[in-house]
Amino acid sequence: MSQPSSSVAAIAAVSRVPALAMALLLVPAIGHAQAGPPLITNDPDTPGPGAWEINVAATGAHAGGAWDIDAPDVDINHGVGERVQLSLHVPWSHRDAAGAWSSGIGAAEFGVRWRFLDQSQAGIAVAVQPMWISSFSPAAERRGLASPNAEFVLPLQAARSFDHWAAGMEIARHFVANEPDAWQAGVFAEYDCAATVQCLAEINTSWSDGANTILDVGARKALSPHLNLLGSLGRQVTGHAEDRAALVFYLGAQFLY
Repeated sequence: MSQPSSSVAAIAAVSRVPALAMALLLVPAIGHAQAGPPLITNDPDTPGPGAWEINVAATGAHAGGAWDIDAPDVDINHGVGERVQLSLHVPWSHRDAAGAWSSGIGAAEFGVRWRFLDQSQAGIAVAVQPMWISSFSPAAERRGLASPNAEFVLPLQAARSFDHWAAGMEIARHFVANEPDAWQAGVFAEYDCAATVQCLAEINTSWSDGANTILDVGARKALSPHLNLLGSLGRQVTGHAEDRAALVFYLGAQFLY
């Protein structure tokens, strides 16, 4: 339930993360919080016993005069009991540099989410989701479509639902082979802006070579109990000026079984 790591970025100021977490703990709430696609920031929700959540999308960014696009971007999640989720995320990646397009399979992401606190019992939902990201295509690595360096990612996710809205946060440590490790963090909010539409917003930043912050807004539209339409648009607002993404997007469908 995540977008590719090349587009990832979390909060503008780290000091706001503890403040948001405290606010989530102190305010009484009911309901259900869900981030993840079409946002970068993930939430602690799981599909439920034996249930499937499959997201199929086109995602990408335009930065430094080049397009990086994943289409299709496939994110498969399966519930094991009430609190555990198994996930597999594999993109087919495309890159346009100087008018020349290249394509290939991107790095695969394997994850297990465990929600060890439920809002109904603890007043807030909290989960960990260890992930392993690795490329299995030397050709894609040569074309710059996938990193040759594997990553182990350890995120902590928290969320709180209210009457018609929800808020949450995620903070993660990226342990990268042959490269400096990195931090990522994000906060999100969602609001039921219509009977079948959720409006979404997030701030997401990564720290490796400086802070790279993305502001993102989006929506989730329910067409049926088994199908949602997902979309978001954003832009990178910090980082090296020549490498900032002027556009970050997600457009896809979510299938629930």
